[in-house]
Order: sequence, then C-alpha cells, then structure tokens
Amino acid sequence: MKERRAHIRYDFRNEIMYLLDSRSADGDLKAITIDISDSGLGFYSFRRLRAGQEITITHGLEHTYRKCTVAWCKELGDDVFRAGLFFTPAE
Repeated sequence: MKERRAHIRYDFRNEIMYLLDSRSADGDLKAITIDISDSGLGFYSFRRLRAGQEITITHGLEHTYRKCTVAWCKELGDDVFRAGLFFTPAE
C-alpha cells in the first residue's frame, strides 16, 4: 500500500488547548496530541469535531494560535475522539 502522507509523522505526546471558533462561548478546550508532521497533527479530543471545521490551537505547540482544519474525526468511545488536522497556511 502506498503511503498517502506528504510528510513523515513523529510521535508527539503533549496536552494542548484549542478554540473551536473565535465567537464560541466554550473557551479553550483540552486535547492530547498523538503525532505531528510538517503539515498537521493527530490528537485525542473530548468533543466531536467535523471535517472541514477550523480550530485554533492556543497552547501547547511551538507556534501558539496555530490555525488548523479538521481532516477527519472518529469516535473511539464515550466522549473520546481521534482527529486528524492539517495546519492552515499562514496568511
């Protein structure tokens, strides 16, 4: 099977905080990273995300306030989800 990823993923375990939307009343939400690459990251979330949704990582990465787009999200169990994100290019 051919590898579809453009960049190598590296194990990266860290707690991060993120915002769903700048207008959201939810505030910062917590997630646990799994891996990271030059183009994105994988993490465990305690909230369902939807493909195409934009989020902003506010704490836990080298570049704070890193904008990302959800590529996919899969439910693993009761309120635990695994998601793949790609970094949104800086404007």
